[in-house]
Amino acid sequence: MTDLLRPEEFAAMIGMSPRTLANWRSNGKGPKYLKIGDEPPEGKQDRREVRYPRDVAERWATAHQYTRTIAR
Repeated sequence: MTDLLRPEEFAAMIGMSPRTLANWRSNGKGPKYLKIGDEPPEGKQDRREVRYPRDVAERWATAHQYTRTIAR
């Protein structure tokens, strides 16, 4: 399996907070991620650990780099 990043590691890599990543996940934004562990029973909250494959996270971060192009 590829190298996996914890949300805290990925957040530090892109200069965001882990809470922002959690918000993105719940809103269907950000890079693809994995949930590690057994799926919870129906009706129970999903508390599995989240991991980001390093290669996916790096490609996503590179694709979302912007340089200001508007002069003031």
